[in-house]
Amino acid sequence: MLDSKNLNKFIAAIAKQARVRGPVADASGVILSDITPRSSVILTYANFKLPFKREFFPQCEVISRYDGAAVKEESSDNNVVVYFGIRPCDAQSIAMLDKVFVDDKYADPYFQKRRNNALIISLACNEPAATCFCESTGGGPASKSGSDVIAYSLKQSLLFEPVSKKGEDFIKKNAKLFRAPAQKELQEREKLVSVTSSKTHAVKIDGSRAALAKKTDSSFWDNIAETCLGCGACTFLCPTCHCFDLFDEKLGDGSARLRLHDACMFASFVKEASGHNPRNKKGERMRQRVMHKFSYAPENFNAVFCVGCGRCISACPSNIDIRETLAGVIA
Repeated sequence: MLDSKNLNKFIAAIAKQARVRGPVADASGVILSDITPRSSVILTYANFKLPFKREFFPQCEVISRYDGAAVKEESSDNNVVVYFGIRPCDAQSIAMLDKVFVDDKYADPYFQKRRNNALIISLACNEPAATCFCESTGGGPASKSGSDVIAYSLKQSLLFEPVSKKGEDFIKKNAKLFRAPAQKELQEREKLVSVTSSKTHAVKIDGSRAALAKKTDSSFWDNIAETCLGCGACTFLCPTCHCFDLFDEKLGDGSARLRLHDACMFASFVKEASGHNPRNKKGERMRQRVMHKFSYAPENFNAVFCVGCGRCISACPSNIDIRETLAGVIA
């Protein structure tokens, strides 16, 4: 246990061991930023507007440079980073991306290095947003998946619970910062988890894979995508989308190779050099996005690649709601 009034002392102690990042407020809302003992850490927020995956899989990064004579891989920071206050859905998304970037036959060294250097302290939700449906996708306001330590914000204190071996080592190393929980605090945690879970929106996911298999050529997708602007906000803000493209850009006498996020909702995403586009219609691209998350990912990784964070719902300028799409698929 950590008394809430001692949070800044906790941050100060951790900052001596590693770079610390957590939720702070700026003009755009609550963002994930470097924090110090003087920072005003925000514990009562729904979630960051931008997904946590960007810490390990940046929207744009240089992966190598060519100076005119040789190609050199871009070196990255080796420092350990402690992430404090990550919402469980975002932590769960990292566990899913591990399946793609770490556990797969061809591991991604850029993602893997940042992942290995990170310790994730998630913060259980006390008040989920109206667009949250994490309980339906295998997570929950207090899900531990992807976390090394999970913290619960109680009335007067924070309860820390180790999840991984890395988390256990962190708690042991900093044991002097914590005290044992009182029975009433454990009971407060249980009540908090129960009440918060009951507030998330329920979405029927079971059966979606079989239902999707029957709608591959359906006009259903054209109707869903009729108002889609093809802006890609749903995919760029999704914490589990992981498509990227590579570009070579000339810099002086040399060049740089960059990796940038890409989006299957863009018309040019699968356009071939011949000019042929296998997914020329918006409905076909919408079908691909939903199939990828609720059919292809379960087949390839045994997991739905959606954590129910609701960012795609709140950010869509056309008010397309993935919950309504799934309901239409299964109906």
